[in-house]
Amino acid sequence: MSTEFIWETFDSLFKTVHRQGRRVEELEARIVDLERRLAERNAAQQQKPAQVNVEELPIERAA
Repeated sequence: MSTEFIWETFDSLFKTVHRQGRRVEELEARIVDLERRLAERNAAQQQKPAQVNVEELPIERAA
């Protein structure tokens, strides 16, 4: 009876560790995705000011 209990405990522990490992992998993938999106957003914001400056130049009027 005690051997069966030990194996059930071991099996439960193994499943828990496996499940937690999967969650860690999912979180790592999510972090990579968020870092990529942040880098893209920063790159887009750096390009916007250059475009805004061109648009804000005063228009010369023909006399």
